[in-house]
Parts: sequence; structure tokens; C-alpha cells
Amino acid sequence: MEAAERTRLIETHTELSRKAAAMIYPRVKQHVEFDELVSLGNAGLTEAASRYDPTKGASFATFAWYRVKGSIIDGLRRNTTLPKRVWAKLVALRAAAEYLEHRTERDAGAASRGAKPAEGAEALAQLKQAMAAIRTMYMTSLETLREDKGFEPASDAPPPSEHLDSIKIAARLRSAIDRLPEKERQLVTKHYWEGKNLLEAGAELGISKSWASRLHAQAVDRLRELVDDS
Repeated sequence: MEAAERTRLIETHTELSRKAAAMIYPRVKQHVEFDELVSLGNAGLTEAASRYDPTKGASFATFAWYRVKGSIIDGLRRNTTLPKRVWAKLVALRAAAEYLEHRTERDAGAASRGAKPAEGAEALAQLKQAMAAIRTMYMTSLETLREDKGFEPASDAPPPSEHLDSIKIAARLRSAIDRLPEKERQLVTKHYWEGKNLLEAGAELGISKSWASRLHAQAVDRLRELVDDS
């Protein structure tokens, strides 16, 4: 793709940065300005345009959306000091975006090979699986708080409505993480406990971003099956 076309993609999709910023801003408005989030999103949009490959099936808007959100969250990690509970929510949001991005790319690849998209009950089941996986990621990010010596109950603790089942869930989650294959467990640790994105975590493990994305999705699905018995 030529430079002029990539520039056009950026110019015609700037609303993605504002949309992603508007999604994240309510969680961090006491710590950062809205325009700063938009600026971080624009950096992600530029990166997306430089990496976009239309032959892989996904539209640019879909491909860029996940990278714009990830860019904002990574920028917040580098440039701000957020309360641990706020950061835990952002970790879950970023992980959910990465998980859904992997599913989108996987489905686009399957469609390019002639596979029919899921419909009806099958599509609904897949949506429920994704939502369960996202819930598992949120529980994983909150579990990082319980193991942090800097945890401050007054400011970081889950509200009573969330705390009722947290002890049982935390125990099941720790057991499930211990049962993950070694590489997946290392990736989960770096991603959730150390706050690294998949590119950084993958580099430390000696694997590519795409392989880290696949391992992350596999780990989340395993954790969902082990933790969520509903």
C-alpha cells in the first residue's frame, strides 16, 4: 500500500481516536485530559495505517480500532500514575480488545478460506463465550491487586457488591493459572501482573506478537473453562 493511501486511511478514520478516548475517559478523567487520550489514540491510528494489510480480510476500521485503544492504554501506563484499581480495569479492557482482535483475525482468515460465518444460535454462543472470556480477564486483572503489597483497601478494594464471591473466585483463578501450560502462564503473568502489552511480553518470551496473541487467547479460554462453571 502506497504512502498516500495510508495517509488517506488516517485522515478518514480520525473519529476512531475520539471514540476510543470517549470510552476510556470516564475511567481516568480525574488523572488525564481528554485531548491527551485523543493524541495517544492518533499515534495508534498512525501505527495501524503503517501495518495494515488489506489482503488479510479485516477492514481498516476493525484493524485500527484495537490498536487505537491499545495505544491509549499503553500511553497511560508509560506517562501516568493511576490508582491500582483503575489500572486493573484498563488492563482488562486492553486484554479484551486483544482477545477480540485475535478472534476477528481468525474469523477473517477462515472466511477467506471459504468458511461460512457463524449465524443464529452458533453466533450467540460465540458471543457468550467472548463475554465470559472478558469477564475472566477482568477477574484476572483484579486478582493482581490482591497480590500487590501496595494494595490500599480504602481506595483500591472492590466494592462490597463485587467482594462477596471474590475470595472463592480468586482461589479458583490462582489454581487455574497454575494449571496453564508453562508458556501461557508466563504470558499471563507478564501481561496482567507486570502490565506489559502482548508485543513486550512476547519479545521477552522470544515469540512474535501474533504468536503471543494466539497464546493469550488460548490462555483466556482455558481460564474461562476452569473458572466459570456457570
